[in-house]
Amino acid sequence: MASMEQWRAFFRRLGPGFITASVVLGPGSIVASSRAGAESGYRLVWMLAVAALFMAAYTSMGARLGCALPETPLRYVAQRAGRWLTAPVGLAAFLVTAGFQFGNNIGLAFGMSGLFDVPAWIWPPLFSALSLWFLFRARHLYQALERLMMALVAVMMLSFFANLFWTGVHPRRLAQGMIPRIAPEDSLIARAMLATTFSAVAAFYQAYLVRAKGWDQTRVRDAILDAWAGIAVLALICATIMIGAAQTLHGTGKTFTQAGEIAKLLGELLGPAANLVFCCGLAAASFSSFIVNAMIGGCLLADGLGMDARFDGKTVRSLSAVVMLAGCLVAVLVLALGHGGAQSLLIAQAATLVAAPLCAIMLFVMSGSRRIMGPLANGPLITITGAAGLLAVFWINGAWIISRLGW
Repeated sequence: MASMEQWRAFFRRLGPGFITASVVLGPGSIVASSRAGAESGYRLVWMLAVAALFMAAYTSMGARLGCALPETPLRYVAQRAGRWLTAPVGLAAFLVTAGFQFGNNIGLAFGMSGLFDVPAWIWPPLFSALSLWFLFRARHLYQALERLMMALVAVMMLSFFANLFWTGVHPRRLAQGMIPRIAPEDSLIARAMLATTFSAVAAFYQAYLVRAKGWDQTRVRDAILDAWAGIAVLALICATIMIGAAQTLHGTGKTFTQAGEIAKLLGELLGPAANLVFCCGLAAASFSSFIVNAMIGGCLLADGLGMDARFDGKTVRSLSAVVMLAGCLVAVLVLALGHGGAQSLLIAQAATLVAAPLCAIMLFVMSGSRRIMGPLANGPLITITGAAGLLAVFWINGAWIISRLGW
């Protein structure tokens, strides 16, 4: 058996991948996974596996890119192609994260309200203040962020796995769910699950996290292992949430659109203890996305516009603070006054149409270039998986445009 010191050495080799997993696993992915289980049972387990495969492949591309480049990715692109390409990426990423920060605030508010009997609108300002304190007071921001995110991921794993105590698992249906198939009524939720699990923007940011960790070409094996391990944990937690919903809500006719509504349903069907445990996981998932989501927007905007993009730099911290405050303000307006949320999410979704394809294309092309990557360039399997992932990104975005135009 491995000694305690060997386990500690193993966990010291991890970090960036778990930070990426923590930002992807937010209220949106919880709702998508829950709805997939509630509406389709076990039928879409295979889709979750495919989405996680795409995310792991692109996250590993980002990890290798961060190890190989002598500078930040968008600065590298700007020096060779110009700011006309990187500025839209940075601006779109900033708008994406500002919009989805609202969703993180709402998820956190409902999660904490399920634990404490106080008005929901109190939580966004409180946790935004804590996040801002962390952002500006942490001396070694990356190291502090890594420890915090791994702790929150552990809370999520304990909470959502604990829910299986009440729901149970159906092994035969789980195995059948790995057979690829999509019923006509599954198309919408399948796209939602793919979109919330496979985030090209977060995968692109992996390169920045790897650089902040201090890894270079000598540590590329650690970077790849970390990327796949982090996304494997993401997939496992999402699968657990889906299974719980399939066991509990499938066939009941119960509907929901917010994570807080899921907690209430679990409380009604399984008892207050299940509600409490789910709320703990929801609060951890929302807060884990809180800081990192904002930093993605701040960092990519700074780098895209040619400003100081250092992880610990004042520019990145200040722009990240703007994302936090914008998301908090909209959330408070929605919770207290009941308006503003739809416009925020619409802006985020529209910005994703720019940010997601550009980040996916740049990551795929750069990580596959022998001139840039040398021996670290994509191999055949990653190239094939990456090409399929690009098609998935265009499928998600194209379907959203068609639905908005009413075609």
